[in-house]
Parts: sequence; structure tokens; C-alpha cells
Amino acid sequence: MKSRLIIMDEPTSALTETEVQRLLSIMDRLRRDKVAIMFVTHRLEEASAICDRMTVLRDGRLAGHLDRQGGPIALPKIIEKMVGRAASELYARPAQRAVAGDVVLSVRGLRTVRDPEAPHAIVLDGVDIDLKAGEILGVAGLVGSGRTELARAIFGADRIAAGTITLDGQPIAPASPADAIALGIGLVPEDRKHQAIFAALGILPNFSVASLGTFSNGFGFMAERRERDALAGFRKMLSIRMASVEQAIEGLSGGNQQKVILARWLARDPKVLIVDEPTRGVDVGAKTEVHQILVQLAARGIAVMMISSELPEVLAVSDRIVTMRRGRITGEMPGIEANEEKLMELMALDKRDTRGPDAKEQAR
Repeated sequence: MKSRLIIMDEPTSALTETEVQRLLSIMDRLRRDKVAIMFVTHRLEEASAICDRMTVLRDGRLAGHLDRQGGPIALPKIIEKMVGRAASELYARPAQRAVAGDVVLSVRGLRTVRDPEAPHAIVLDGVDIDLKAGEILGVAGLVGSGRTELARAIFGADRIAAGTITLDGQPIAPASPADAIALGIGLVPEDRKHQAIFAALGILPNFSVASLGTFSNGFGFMAERRERDALAGFRKMLSIRMASVEQAIEGLSGGNQQKVILARWLARDPKVLIVDEPTRGVDVGAKTEVHQILVQLAARGIAVMMISSELPEVLAVSDRIVTMRRGRITGEMPGIEANEEKLMELMALDKRDTRGPDAKEQAR
């Protein structure tokens, strides 16, 4: 359209890394052609690399401006403006964490089959994984590694072709998400807008939808006072910012929407909670709050599986980390021993060699 101004609102959120680089290259060419671009994003690395100037907002107010001065705008400066504190406080592992308990969820030899309705989904190929009470297990992998497919299979959303799942030592075979929920498993999905929230409904029904039995009076009617009291408790616990419980959930920020979804599962007191990309589409301040919530859940004895494409997030929150590639587990290590280099090597391993970097070096 030969536009003079193009506004891009989170244009890279659903793109692969290759596609992101292509888009940034196109933006650079448009800039040289004197096109003005407003680039709205939560991905600070991209903003730092491409933007000439940055305007930072915090809680609807101007937090400051930053200019490129001979190179990319420094990420710590951006983060400090956004959250009002030093970047070093983000992605920081808690100094003291409770010791994990017994194995709650155990998966052995898990395999799935190709779904004709989802031809691009990754097929799981003999996944073995354990999740312990009171721990946060980080699952890391590149796009197409099978992380989300693993979560869906455990939650009963995808059909399992082979393998076993045990919960508290008892074999289970959830044939649907309803089965998994009844067993004490919760899932905060990757695509919040399409798979987690009912956008046109208020906050209250979005909170209570997974616990209708708990909030009903036995005659098929909702006990609204009990429902509201429960939400009020979680609103305070999780610092959910809202005008009222009748407010449409689509009017909340991404971070507050995510907190409502977490409250939904907390109301069920799950044994296992799987969170897939828990901070996608939320600002860096809300990321820290979500991380703290996950740590609190683990401290209550809930077994938490956290899937994330952001390695700093995986490293900061996880007690133990497993890596995936092409539907298989390629490595495992304690979170305190991990770093980005080790994880990247494990995430890029060919499935014929699932040993970690240290074992391979010893073999050489």
C-alpha cells in the first residue's frame, strides 16, 4: 500500500526464528526507504536489535525513552525502565528451595501417532519422564521438539499410541482433558487466547469453569457467594489487577489473564500442574510475578512442569531440566548445574546420541 507509517503489534509472536530474522530484515529495508515503523513487542532482544528509539510504558504510564547510541539499546536499561528495578533482579533463582518429594507423575515409553487433523504436530517417540512433588521441572527444546505435544498427551488432549502414565504409583489413561482434570492434573496451555480463556465472558466464570462442582449448591445452581469469595482470595494471593469480577477477561493485560488461569487450577488443588509458555505475551514485570507464583505452588507440594522457549526463564525457575528434540528426551540435569550452552547442545543433539555434553566429552 506504500504506507508512510506501519504499526506492528507483536508481529513475531507466532514466528519461527528464521521467519523473525526475515521480518527484521524487511523492516530494516523499509527504514532505509524512509518508512516509519512503530514496533510493539515483548521480545526485548528484537526491539534492542532493530529499534532506533524506544518508548517504555509501565502500568499505562510513560516510564522513559531510550535511544540507540552507536549500537543496540542495552537490554538491562530497557528492563530497568519497564519494571522499575535492576535487570539483575529478574530471572534470579531463589536462594532457598524446598527439597523435592516422591515421584508423583511417571511417564514411560510414551508414543503418539500422526493426527491427520494436525499433520504438523510432532510425534512423541518413547518419552520417559518423572515429575516429583514440590519441584519445578523445566522442559526445554527448540521449535518442533515435541514439548507441547508431551503436555497435551499427559493431559488427555492427544491420543497415546503406546507407553504408560502413572500418578501416585497408579496407572492412569486419561482419554480426555476431563479425565485428566478429575485425576488432579491441570494445564495452562501455550495459546492462552484460543485454548485457555473465554474472551467474551467475565473474569468470574473464567476462574470457576474448571470447578463447577465445587461452586455449585448440589441442585445445579452456582453458589455465587462461595465462587466470589474464592476468587477474592486468589485475587489477593496472586495480585490480580482487575476492575471487578464482572469485567470481561479480554480487557485484562496478558499477565493478569495468566494469573486468572493459574487461579482456575489452584481452586482445584491439583497434584500436577503443567504450564506451557507461562509468560508468553506478558511484560517483564509480570514475568517475575508469574515465576514467584510457580515457586509458591511448588512450595505447597504441587508438582509443576514448566515448558518454555526462553532459556533464561527455564534456568531461573527450574529445579531440574530435561531437553527435547524431535519427540525424544535428549538430556537431563539439575537446574543449578545448567547453563544456556549446555542446554543448547542437548537441544540440538541428534536422537541417536542422547548423552549430555559432559558424557560426550569424557567419551572423546
